Amino acid sequence: MPARADEAFVLTRHAYRERDLVVVLLTRASGIVRVLARRARGIRAPLAAALEPLSLVRVSYFEKPTRELGNLDEATAVRSAYPLASSPPGWAAGQVVAELALTFCQPGQRAEAAFRLVDHCVERLLAGGDPLTVAHYAELWFVKLGGVFPELDRCGVCGEALPPGGRSFDPSDGTFTCAAHRPARGSLRIGDAGVEWLRSAIRLPLERLTAAPPEDAATLLQSVRRRFTERDLLSWRYLTQTTGSGEHG
Repeated sequence: MPARADEAFVLTRHAYRERDLVVVLLTRASGIVRVLARRARGIRAPLAAALEPLSLVRVSYFEKPTRELGNLDEATAVRSAYPLASSPPGWAAGQVVAELALTFCQPGQRAEAAFRLVDHCVERLLAGGDPLTVAHYAELWFVKLGGVFPELDRCGVCGEALPPGGRSFDPSDGTFTCAAHRPARGSLRIGDAGVEWLRSAIRLPLERLTAAPPEDAATLLQSVRRRFTERDLLSWRYLTQTTGSGEHG
């Protein structure tokens, strides 16, 4: 099979054998791709610098239908994420973005929108953007791209338009509800500020968001994501530790 050439983000990597790396890429054309990078470990390895996590690279690689791992042929750095290493909160937020991509994107399926989302988030972090804002923005948009973020302005039970102001969210059904269909127990109340943050994050580019979401909106995003993925994000723990924010996973 001829080599494939594409742009990609390095989402994660781990050591394999003595000198090799297994690298997980988010590519423009093929979504998640796992490749074996031979002789890529060590300071003097030609591919080591290009394959730093969160780096944007141009790659060529070979895939065989019978093998889980492709073979990386070349990798050239387009934009390094190494400056984030000097900012633990920024680096931690980048790891959240990478883990979200690993969770929501599928191998072999084109993920252009997800690729652009990761690009915007990493670019914002490199520009000094607030790490929590970037992480929550990424979380919101990954659940939207996954088709699991509920309609913000209509009741998920009857379809009626919801009035201005706060919202009630039913975690068991994953929908916002009107007063008539609000469950007797377990509903989550999202205040005016939380609803406005969600609206802004949906409507505005990332660089125009001035703050992280209120706690109720952050809890909502966590509930929606967990309902879909059925697991926590390990990278959130490190982010909350480095920022001193509330627990979120």
